[in-house]
Amino acid sequence: MADSEHLKRCSRCVLPETAPNITFDKDGVCNFCHSYRNVEYEGESKLKEILYSYRKDSNKYDCVVGVSGGRDSSYTLLKLVKDYKLKVLAVNYENPFTDPQARINIDNAIQALNVDVVSFKLKNNIHEKTFKHNFTSWLRKPSPATIPMMCIACKLILPNVINYAKKYDVKCVVTGGNPYEYISFKRELLNVPTDENYMNLLTKSFGIKGFGGIASEVLKNPSYCHPMCIPTMITGFLYGNPYSFGPRFLTPKINFIDIFHYIPWQEEEVLLRIKQELNWESPKRFSSSWRFDCTVSHLKDYMYMKTLSMTEKDDFYSKMVREGVITREDALMRIKEENKLHINEVQELLDSTGISIVSHLQNEKKEIILKELLAEKVR
Repeated sequence: MADSEHLKRCSRCVLPETAPNITFDKDGVCNFCHSYRNVEYEGESKLKEILYSYRKDSNKYDCVVGVSGGRDSSYTLLKLVKDYKLKVLAVNYENPFTDPQARINIDNAIQALNVDVVSFKLKNNIHEKTFKHNFTSWLRKPSPATIPMMCIACKLILPNVINYAKKYDVKCVVTGGNPYEYISFKRELLNVPTDENYMNLLTKSFGIKGFGGIASEVLKNPSYCHPMCIPTMITGFLYGNPYSFGPRFLTPKINFIDIFHYIPWQEEEVLLRIKQELNWESPKRFSSSWRFDCTVSHLKDYMYMKTLSMTEKDDFYSKMVREGVITREDALMRIKEENKLHINEVQELLDSTGISIVSHLQNEKKEIILKELLAEKVR
């Protein structure tokens, strides 16, 4: 792939020429900038109205919030408890790949806010097993479209959060989904239009096209279809996010609320408040505070860089530029620094899961990928 620092990039945002299905006009502006629609927020008053409607003196909790130790879930918890004075149950998935600092952040937040927290693990080490299987399957036929398969077990989190809501008779699950995080190029890789509304994931064309795109990719690499992985894949399809089929139609009595669909996500405020009020930190060895909480993110960065010469950050910051939140110059500086690969983290992850890559390499191209993976230094 091309050197990411020397790629042609959109003259308005920062998407590179390697982004799937990208085109440029005579002024160098990409098609995604031309079709982009700014985020519309429903307003904080509407958010409060909805949240307060679920207050019940007879209930121990007003709402349930999933927490990972990352910045947005920490801010969401802070906002609900301190600003809106809600009784919140925090639910944490004990991800086997969680960065140690994320665990510290959760403990600090729980102590600072004095909220109850419940934690759960997935049974039979299914997360480690599916990750190992899917990564070694990917090595047999590297494709950027199937990189999200590394995180298929994370799709089991939402059903568990729902179960806790049911247990405590809570009708409201709040999340910190950030509109800028809905990575457009993942849809393009599955032949789903970028401007398709993410809230129609399974009820309209996105669901049909998305499922077809995923099925097509899996058929190209049937090794993904291991009996161990199929139940997880089905659950992931049903509960991929709060707008998918499972939450919408199998649990209709529970309302799912993304606070950043009502109020703008403001990075400076988010980081300032959680650092000051929750003693939150991100590891100093990383230049970005985004998605550090799971170590698999470093491997996914590597995989995207090797197949597309870009990462999710290129897309994330491009949206922020289009929204006028940051300048293009700021975005360029960020991706130059934050797209540096953390190979030591990748090596530790693979070692921890006992992945032997050599046996899965079958041709010269994959041998090159392996050598790069094992020889490259942390920049």
